[in-house]
Amino acid sequence: MRARAVAILAVAAVVLSWGTARAVLGNPSTVNRYAIIDGDTFALLAKRCFWTLLKLGCPAQRLRLEGADAFESAQTCRDASGAVWPCGAVATERLRQLVNRPDFTCNIDPEFIDRHAREFAVCYADGQDVGATMVREGLAFAFGRDTQYLPLENQAKEAKRGGWAGQFVRPQYFRQGAIE
Repeated sequence: MRARAVAILAVAAVVLSWGTARAVLGNPSTVNRYAIIDGDTFALLAKRCFWTLLKLGCPAQRLRLEGADAFESAQTCRDASGAVWPCGAVATERLRQLVNRPDFTCNIDPEFIDRHAREFAVCYADGQDVGATMVREGLAFAFGRDTQYLPLENQAKEAKRGGWAGQFVRPQYFRQGAIE
């Protein structure tokens, strides 16, 4: 009986913390900071949630830019002369610059969660769609079921921006072990 009561309390605490964290994380004014993982993935770290009452940290909410697939952080590309450059690190740093803007906001779609437990989000910095910015700069590619960024990818390709200035392996193939 005692074990059952403890289990019920544990489940209730998890449910309350998840609901509280989700409510807090959906509001950018209560976000303490963002942790950048790579060029299309980051985590929202809340200032307050249920767990802070117990002096524990809030769980991070991992997000992926919807419709964009950026170079992996360890990925390299070649420029037009054949020289290697850290395209993944450049994409990661560019996302960091956009996320660190004071006007950075996200519309999170809790309905879609990928196999890495990331929720998809359309984010904005300086009134511009961050995924679109990454694709337009040649640091990410149109990806997924919604290919709204395909025209921007084609523009980046024609202008030879970012990875399009030389040779690269698309991130989806890089993750599968393909090398340039």
